[in-house]
Amino acid sequence: MIIRSKAPFRVSFGGGGTDMAPYCIEHGGCVISTTIDRHVYITLKPRTDKKVSLFSINLNRQFIFEIGDRDYSTEFELFKGIFNVLEVKDGFDIIFYSELPVGSGMGGSSSLSVALIGALNTYYKLGLSKYEIAQKACDIERIELKQKGGYQDQFAAAYGGFNFIEFTDDVNIVPVIASEEMINELQFRLILCYVGGSHFSSNIQDEVLKGYEIEKKTYMEAMQDLKNVAHSMKIIVESNNLNRLNEFGQLLHGGWLAKKSLSNKISNKNIENFYITSRKFGVLGGKLLGAGGGGHLLLFSDSSKKHIVIQELEKIGGVIVNFHFNPKGLEVWKII
Repeated sequence: MIIRSKAPFRVSFGGGGTDMAPYCIEHGGCVISTTIDRHVYITLKPRTDKKVSLFSINLNRQFIFEIGDRDYSTEFELFKGIFNVLEVKDGFDIIFYSELPVGSGMGGSSSLSVALIGALNTYYKLGLSKYEIAQKACDIERIELKQKGGYQDQFAAAYGGFNFIEFTDDVNIVPVIASEEMINELQFRLILCYVGGSHFSSNIQDEVLKGYEIEKKTYMEAMQDLKNVAHSMKIIVESNNLNRLNEFGQLLHGGWLAKKSLSNKISNKNIENFYITSRKFGVLGGKLLGAGGGGHLLLFSDSSKKHIVIQELEKIGGVIVNFHFNPKGLEVWKII
């Protein structure tokens, strides 16, 4: 039996960073995000030995490890962590493919975690809910592998759709309810631009977390600003008043300024060049997706100038990524 699964990437509009411990546990965090029609795919096929063979279509490379291997200093440690936490005792051939590059800033590693846990959940008939799959993915990344980061990506990938997600001791997923016209116009106004490079999320998160202890006042003010942005965005989208969408763009800009105040590693000259250029030609606001350092810029354009912004970004080396909102989360199916 072969199991296939896919989990979507997410685009986070506001609140990113407030989903990180210990802040979200002590003060509460929230994000507003949507999943998009770009996925990570997993194909899972059982073997007769106790080895796991991984093949990355993107890298055209194979990696093999033994069941029970806890050496997380090697490549593809995420797979080892998942097999160890789920206590998988069987060998598998695993083929995986990502529709966006590594370090895109859209939660790809968490989408991979959710897709693989989902496939194993179906194969072993574990009966895990989407919430439990997302929580397992969080535990593996944050506890087993000791990677720094937040909790939004795993829940976004598992549930899918346009959501306002709250973080305290528990995670609460609240679907954003808006008209088709509102969602369509918001999607039309957005531009996704790959600006080169990639980010190492855990390294940047380490830097950000230092601010929680060293410059607590600045950190706390920025975090409150980010939460306010997420709440305000939810109100605007659910108002179904298309005339308020420019406010959404302005909130993106405010959130980006707050995010950059957390660390000088979040942005750089290349990112700023793309952002400043876009603002000159009709972008009201935007942000770098993910922890920072590289990847994709999400930009909110004036409705009449979107084509001009795209032309100018391409002139300086930007790669425009066409995308659509995707209401579906984790999907798993069998091939017998």
